[in-house]
Amino acid sequence: MKDIWKIIKELVKSWPVVRRIAHYNNDQTYRQNYLGDFWHFADPALQIGVMILMFAVRGGGDKSNPHATGLAGYIAWIALGMVTYFFMQSAMQKSAKSIQSQVNMLSRMKFSLAAIPLTEIVTELRRYFVMLGMAFFAILFMNVKPSIYWLQFLYYFIAMIIFLYALSLVTSTITVLVPDFFNAYAAVLRVGMWVSGVIIPVDSPSFPLLLSNILKLNPLYYIIEGFRETLLENPIWFWQNVTANLIFWGIVIILLILGAHIHMRFRSRFMDFV
Repeated sequence: MKDIWKIIKELVKSWPVVRRIAHYNNDQTYRQNYLGDFWHFADPALQIGVMILMFAVRGGGDKSNPHATGLAGYIAWIALGMVTYFFMQSAMQKSAKSIQSQVNMLSRMKFSLAAIPLTEIVTELRRYFVMLGMAFFAILFMNVKPSIYWLQFLYYFIAMIIFLYALSLVTSTITVLVPDFFNAYAAVLRVGMWVSGVIIPVDSPSFPLLLSNILKLNPLYYIIEGFRETLLENPIWFWQNVTANLIFWGIVIILLILGAHIHMRFRSRFMDFV
């Protein structure tokens, strides 16, 4: 716990610099292109559009999904899930590589090494909010009206950021120590969409019960399904599923303790490994 508190203090102190670096990263990515930020959103928007054509039209009649009625409901359901997953996938992949790729430059700035993964997560937020706006546009075509349940969007958003950072502490440190780890990690992320309930409702009665219970342990599923249960049809409060909450936050706490411990133990030697 001592390591966790030290890292939290470093993050608070480094927050203004984190924001500036994230803003700089977003501005530099497509600076040389005429269309600029358009390309920042075009790729995920195209992927989401293709997935909607492939799966939403086919699965729009699935009446077993409590949060999606008809074709319009399923389009909103799948769009919200994909926007959330694409953000988490990109943030997880970039934050895992962040210390290895930036430690030489940022160490000369006396910048907290624990804050480096956070800069990548914050950098991805601009694209996430634009894509989320597109998902809300899809929700407008549903029979869904804003409700008090929408307030818990903030809970799931905070939970998502904490989980991403806790995971990034572990993966960014291991990537420095064992470079081959990143390739295996990136491969897992590429198939993660298929086991996180993004495309197929894993709680459907037609889904094998044992496999469904296993997939529900995935923290990504908890977050994605949480946003759907908040913003779409038949919303429910997050505290109604005590077991899922305990499992998710238990995983987050374990990642934080493990990540903080190995980060603090090895960070003085990061330059030797890079």
